Amino acid sequence: MTTTITGARVFDGERLTHHTAVRLADGRVDAVGDDTLRRPGDEHVDARGGTLVPGLIDAHVHLLPGAPRQALTFGVTTVLDMFSKPGTVRDAIAQAAGPDAADVRSSSIGATAPGGHPSMMYAPFPYVSGPRDAERFVADRVAEGAAHLKVLYDDGTGGPMPMPSLDVPTIAALTGAAHRAGLVVAAHVSTARGALDLLPTGVDVLAHVPFDALDGSQVAAVAAAGVAVISTLSVADGFPGDRGLLDEPALVPRLGPAWCAVLERQRQRWLPPQLPDFTAARHNARLLHEAGVPLLAGTDAPNPGTVHGASLHRELGHLVAAGLAPAAALTAATARPADVFGLADRGRIRPGLRADLVLVDGRPDEDITATRRLTAVWKRGTRAGLDGYVGSADEEAGLAALRAQTEKVIAAVRDRFGVKL
Repeated sequence: MTTTITGARVFDGERLTHHTAVRLADGRVDAVGDDTLRRPGDEHVDARGGTLVPGLIDAHVHLLPGAPRQALTFGVTTVLDMFSKPGTVRDAIAQAAGPDAADVRSSSIGATAPGGHPSMMYAPFPYVSGPRDAERFVADRVAEGAAHLKVLYDDGTGGPMPMPSLDVPTIAALTGAAHRAGLVVAAHVSTARGALDLLPTGVDVLAHVPFDALDGSQVAAVAAAGVAVISTLSVADGFPGDRGLLDEPALVPRLGPAWCAVLERQRQRWLPPQLPDFTAARHNARLLHEAGVPLLAGTDAPNPGTVHGASLHRELGHLVAAGLAPAAALTAATARPADVFGLADRGRIRPGLRADLVLVDGRPDEDITATRRLTAVWKRGTRAGLDGYVGSADEEAGLAALRAQTEKVIAAVRDRFGVKL
C-alpha cells in the first residue's frame, strides 16, 4: 500500500519545510515534495492545511501491559523504557510488532544498589553491589534484549526518604561495560549535585532535569560534558497545582473514563511534606537548552498524574512554558531523542526513513497545543487505529498492573516509615 498525503505543512523534525506532500511506500518515506508526488492507485489523504510531524518519541517511560498500544493512540510511535522487568518488556515488544502499538526500546532492569530505588515498586530483581558486578550485569541486560542501560544514582537527598545508592566508581564501571557493549547509558539523578558527580563517569544521558536549581557553572559543566538531559517535567502533574491531563479537552476522550478515574484518585493520594521544586526544574530546562544541552522530551509515565502517550503532549507544553520555542520542543520529541539513542531510521521526515508520522490540526511549530488535536497517525506507513484501546483487555491489564504497583509502594512506605496512607 502506498499513501500520498497532500496539502500539509511539513515539520521535518527540526524545522518547517517548504514541502506540502509526503509519499509513503513499503513502510518508508518514499518522497517529500508537492502534489505531483501522487501516483495512480495511491491512497490519498488531504491534510487540509494540517501539519505533519515525525512520529513522537517519549524518551522516558516505564512499561505497563498495553502501554505501547495506548501510547500510539496519542501519536507516540516510539517509547524508550527506562526500567521494566523482562517479562513486561517481552510482551511490549511483541505487541509493538503490530501496526497499532508504539515501537519499544528498553533498558530492561536498571542498575541500582541493593534496596535502592525503585525497589519498592519492582523488587525482587538483580542488584549491583560494586564495580566487580558491572560486566555481568550489563551482559545479562544485553541477553534480555536491552537497547540501552539505565543506572540509578539517588540516595534520597532530593526526595522524602533516604535509600541506598550506587557509588560513582560503580557507575563508571557500568558505563564502561555498557559502552563496550554498544549501549547508551541513561543515569537517573534528581539533584544538581548528583548530575555533576556523574559527569566524569561518561554517562550519555541524565534521565531527569534536576529538581533543585543549577547554577551557571553547573550548567556549563553539563554542556561541556556533552550529555543529553531528559526533561520529565510532566511529573509535576502528579502534585498539587492544576488538574493536569484532566484539564485537556482534546486528550480526555482518548484517555477514557477508567484512566480519568485513576487520575482523579491520584489527586487525592497522600503526599510527603517536602515536595520537589518544579519551578527550579523548569528553570533548569531553560538554562540547559540555552547552553546547547540536547533536551529530550520524556514523561516518566506512569508516575502519578501521567499516562502513556497523553502526557507527552503535556511535556511539550511544559517545555514551551519553560522557555523553549514550540519548534524546539517538537525537536525534543522527534529528531533529538532519535539522534541521542542511535535511532537513525526515525525522528525526521526524510526519504528512506521509517514512515512514522503524525498529522495534527493546526500549527504546532507556532502553538504547541496543536499536537493535542490528532487527525491521523501512521506507523511504518500503515495508518493506525486510534480508537481501540479504551475499554480493551489491554487497558484492563494496564490498570490492574498499575494498581498492583501502587499497592506495593504504599505497603513499603507504611512499613518503612510508619506512615498511615
